[in-house]
Amino acid sequence: MTTRTYQFGKHRPTGLVGRRDMGEQVVLGGGAVAGILLGYLFSGATAIAAVGLVTPILFALVVVYAPYRPKGTSQRRTLYRWWRINRYHRRALRRTGGVWVSPAFEAGVRRDGTPPDAALAEPEGIAGMTWVRVSVRGQRAAVVLQPEARCVTATLEIASPGLGGKEVAEQVVALERWGELLDAFGNVDEHPVKRVQVIARQMKSDPYAHQRFITQRDESAATAAAPQWLKDSYDVLANAVSTSAEEHRYYITIHAKFTRDLAAEGAARGTGDEGIAAAMAAYLEELWSRAEDADLSVIAPLDEGRLAAFIRNSYDPDHAIWDTELPPAHAFPRNVDVRPGTHVATRAAGSTNQWFHATAAVVGWPTTPVGPDFLAPLLIGMPDVIRTIAITQQLEPNNKAVERMLAEDTNNQAEMDRDRKRGKNIDPRDQIAANATGSRGMALAQSGAAGSAVVGYITISARSAEELERIKRTTASRARNAQLRVEWLDLEHARAFATTLPFAGGVK
Repeated sequence: MTTRTYQFGKHRPTGLVGRRDMGEQVVLGGGAVAGILLGYLFSGATAIAAVGLVTPILFALVVVYAPYRPKGTSQRRTLYRWWRINRYHRRALRRTGGVWVSPAFEAGVRRDGTPPDAALAEPEGIAGMTWVRVSVRGQRAAVVLQPEARCVTATLEIASPGLGGKEVAEQVVALERWGELLDAFGNVDEHPVKRVQVIARQMKSDPYAHQRFITQRDESAATAAAPQWLKDSYDVLANAVSTSAEEHRYYITIHAKFTRDLAAEGAARGTGDEGIAAAMAAYLEELWSRAEDADLSVIAPLDEGRLAAFIRNSYDPDHAIWDTELPPAHAFPRNVDVRPGTHVATRAAGSTNQWFHATAAVVGWPTTPVGPDFLAPLLIGMPDVIRTIAITQQLEPNNKAVERMLAEDTNNQAEMDRDRKRGKNIDPRDQIAANATGSRGMALAQSGAAGSAVVGYITISARSAEELERIKRTTASRARNAQLRVEWLDLEHARAFATTLPFAGGVK
C-alpha cells in the first residue's frame, strides 16, 4: 500500500514584491527616500551630501538585515523584529512590576461562596475574560468570552490515542474525516466559527500509583480473609501490566469572533453574555456531533472545573489536572514572573518551588511531502517532557482559498522567473513549495473544500532554568525530525504561553 503524503505551502511575506514583509519594505523605502532628500538638500556641500545620502540607507539596511541577540535572550533577530517584542516586554514590566500576583487569595469569597469581582484577574499575556456556564447535551460546559480580544471560545475533551497509536491506513482515514469536520465550519460564509484549535497536553503521571493501590488493598480488612493463592495470582497479574509514566490529554477548541451575526443570534437566545454563550453552546453541540462523525470519542465539554484544572495544570504541573473542584478565580497560579527573557516562571500559593515555561512558534512547516504521522517525534518522542502542543487553523471558504492560492502561485512563478533572468540558481525547496502551492490550489478547486491557515506552538515546562534549557534543545531536535523549524519566543513568553491554552489564540 502506498503511503499518502501531504504538502504544506511556503510562508508568504506580506510585502508588495520580493521576500520581505510590508513593514520591512517601508523601512527600506523610507531610508532610500530620506537619503535622497538629504543628498538633495546638502547638494552644495559634497561631503555632507554624501554622508546624508548614505547614512539613512545604511541605517535602514542594518534595521532590516542585521541580526543580533540582546542580553538575556537566546534568539538572533533583526532590529526590526526585536522592536515590537521589546516594546511589549517593557509594557509587560510596567503593568506587572515584573511579577504578576493573583488577587484571588486576598479577595476571599462572598457569603454565597462566589468570588468577588476583584478576585477575577488574569495574568500577563491573557486578555480579560468572563466564564459563562451553559448546558450541552445535558452536561455542564463553560463558554469563555474575551471582550478585549473580541472573541468567544468553548472546548471539548477528546479521548483518542492520537495518530501515533493508529496504523497508517487509519491515520489517513482519520485525517480525511477531520478535513470534513473543518469543511463543515469553514465552507459556510455565515457560520461564525472560523477557527479551530487542537491541543495535545502531555504530562507526567505516577507510575507507582497501581503498586500503591495493591499495597493498600493487601493491608485492608476487606482482603484479610482472601486465600493466599488469590493474592499471589493478582501480584503476578499486576507485575505483568505495564504502567505509563506519561498521561496524554487531547482537546478541541472552537473560536468565534464577535460579529453582528453572532450578536443577533445571541439576542435571539437570551440577553447579554448569556445569549452569546447560548449561541456558542449550540455551535459546541454541533462540534460534538461532527467529532463523533469523524470517529472522535468525546469525553465531555470543559466546564468551569475542568477548564480551571487544565489552565492551572499548565502553569503548575504539580496541580492534578483531574482536580476539578478548583474555582475559576484560582485557575491561575499565585505568581507569574515575566522578567526573564528566555522563559516565564510561575509559583503556586504555599509553595517555594517554581515552574519554568518556554514557548516556541512553528515558523517553518515541512517543505517536502510528509506522512500523516510527521508530528510523531513531538507527540510521542519525548516521554519525559511536560509539554503542550497546539495547532490552530483559521478557516476560509473555498472560493477565497482558491483566490489566495492563485495569488501565491503567481508570486512564486514571478519570483522564480526573476531569478532565472538574473542567472541565479533556483532553490530546490522553493521549487517544491511552488509545486505544492499549485497542487493544493488544484485540489481545492476540484474538491470544493474549505481552506485554512495553520499556526503551531509548543510550550515546555521544567522545574529549573537549567533543565528547561536542556529540554529546549531536545524539543528543537525532535522538531527537526518532524521537519519543522521552531523559534523560541524570547521576551514574550508570557503572552506566547496563552497560545497553548484553550483560547485558540496566536493567529495574526
